[in-house]
Amino acid sequence: MLQVFWLAVIAGLIFLTFLIRDWVPYLVGGMLALLFLTWIVVSSMWPSKPDRRCPRCEREGLVKIRRGEPGVRCDKCGFRDEELHVAYLDDW
Repeated sequence: MLQVFWLAVIAGLIFLTFLIRDWVPYLVGGMLALLFLTWIVVSSMWPSKPDRRCPRCEREGLVKIRRGEPGVRCDKCGFRDEELHVAYLDDW
């Protein structure tokens, strides 16, 4: 019975598309533009956050050894790695 419902919905959408076929490109373009603008707004309002979990103890304790250079240490367990780079950790 559910398949009959979906077939009816699809048939109705196809029929509706034939009725408003002149508007379809504008509707699709408007939806794509709205999706793009929503992506931009969400990306700018929800910035990336660094993954501060330590590889050894799995707790949030990683901090930079020297700002602007690779290398982190863990405040919780004392883990230290001079080569490890954690993205966006300089900003926090």
